[in-house]
Amino acid sequence: MGKVYLCKMKPNKEMESINTANMCSHLQRKLFEEGGEYHRIWTALQEDAELTAVVRSRQLHIYRNGKKVLVLAGKSAPKIIREDPVCEMLKQVETTELFRTSQSWDGAALPDYPQGRPELVAMKYVFPAGKKLGLHHHDVMNCGVLVQGELTIVAQDGTEKVVHEGEAIVEMVGTIHHGENRGTKSAVLYMFYLSQKDTPLSVQHPNIH
Repeated sequence: MGKVYLCKMKPNKEMESINTANMCSHLQRKLFEEGGEYHRIWTALQEDAELTAVVRSRQLHIYRNGKKVLVLAGKSAPKIIREDPVCEMLKQVETTELFRTSQSWDGAALPDYPQGRPELVAMKYVFPAGKKLGLHHHDVMNCGVLVQGELTIVAQDGTEKVVHEGEAIVEMVGTIHHGENRGTKSAVLYMFYLSQKDTPLSVQHPNIH
């Protein structure tokens, strides 16, 4: 993400700007993206004339009338310095729709629901850095959220999808693919399957290279 500036008119002062180019990239996404964890705080900074902020050590330090009230970081928990209405935004329950779709990530239409009694399965996968899964496909619909790291999904034809921390993914059904962690830390993925009893979550293809 390139340089971003917060500009606001302070009472009896000139326009002020905050250079956020050196801010942690994770924090940038939380602040600037719609649905980001701190997006409402970013909006408040632009609308509340009493609030100011400065970037220090890749974090965002927020002040009200010159007194520090909150420090936001990309990966560590926010640090509340003193109680303030802007800090209350951290305590409110937020609802964010991660996706609403009838297609997998490659644009293919998802199949109809299977007939009979469903079996819902939730799985947690931890991919060590450098780990690459074998080729496989899924006969059942599944989706999930990557809560740590970065994961690359590669279809048999070479099409790729890079999933970043905090992003959701709707997997392909019936298409051979594999996943790999090209990053430097473990990737943690939670997946949810709409399956049926005795139906495998994935079908391996060890003879395909």
